[in-house]
Amino acid sequence: MAARQAKSDFAAKQRQLNEELKSGDYRRIYLLCGEQAYLRLQNKDKLVRALLGDGDEMNLSRYSGSDVTSRELIEMAQTLPFFADRRVIVLENTGLLNPKAAAKSVTGSKSSSSIAEEADRIADYIAQIPDTTAIVLVEENVDKRGRLYKAIAKSQKEKTGEILECTTPDEGDLRAWTAGLFRKSGLQISGKALALFLEYTGEDMQNIAGEAEKLCCYCMGMKEVTEQSIRDVTSPRIKDRIFDMIEAIALRDKKKALGIYMELCALRTAPQIILSLMRRQFDQLVKIRELSGRMPDSEIARLVGVPPFVISKKYRPALKMYTSEELLEALEECVAADHESKSGKIDAGIAAEMIIVKHSAKA
Repeated sequence: MAARQAKSDFAAKQRQLNEELKSGDYRRIYLLCGEQAYLRLQNKDKLVRALLGDGDEMNLSRYSGSDVTSRELIEMAQTLPFFADRRVIVLENTGLLNPKAAAKSVTGSKSSSSIAEEADRIADYIAQIPDTTAIVLVEENVDKRGRLYKAIAKSQKEKTGEILECTTPDEGDLRAWTAGLFRKSGLQISGKALALFLEYTGEDMQNIAGEAEKLCCYCMGMKEVTEQSIRDVTSPRIKDRIFDMIEAIALRDKKKALGIYMELCALRTAPQIILSLMRRQFDQLVKIRELSGRMPDSEIARLVGVPPFVISKKYRPALKMYTSEELLEALEECVAADHESKSGKIDAGIAAEMIIVKHSAKA
């Protein structure tokens, strides 16, 4: 229920944002966050176009990475626009809304404490942003406990700010949106072919759009996207191929499991990554089995980090092929192998192959 509520909230917020931009009801600060990069980028471009109006990019400033300073941002925000209604400032992947994660992953050399200090100064400034400036923050991960997020949330209540969480659409909306990508190119796609396409691409909308564009070019001159054309052109995601390998292990199909492993190696996927993803898949299966019956799939999906329809269509059928003991044993071996390979005690490739051979050969 929680996941469905989040998705419906996004749809309502998206409609509200579209109406506000159409009517010229602009805010001083916007936060675009959430796991769907496609929606974040689309809304960022939409906001920039609307906020600039007839002005040119002379009044547009862009910052990315954790090296942006609060002093630089505030000075730019206080600068009057040049022959335009407003100045637009875009801050992308700065980590200001999640300093701890930013210190590890965002480009830059600052510590988490120094990034947090910059974020706090910006939080204190939000109430002072002039009407001639609009700030757009674009971040995938945010810490809702931080002062900056709370300051933006407060401005949203005061109608001077806006937060749009770009979450993954539910299965029906995702299928409809994907089919629409093909219709724009004059191509039909059956429900079965569409399901196969989404199995290959996963739920990442940016990946779906890229693969759909590639497939539309391949099918130029045709009337319909076929299952064979999808197999010919669409690139399956690595983690989905890992899941296929886990299924092959459960079916005791050693040849298929090792074939998928060799296919991933041929695609230059590092054995350490394969081992880590195997560990993640077994861990998700264990958690789903433990939580089943105790809470709805929507809540399990939120905790595990996958869409609800993936649990019902992929994970539950796989769980029928494993006992709880087999899952725990495989997970423990993946954890141990992952640790030993990282410490140099064993080669990651050999460790992965040993786990595949051992568990696919079980009676």
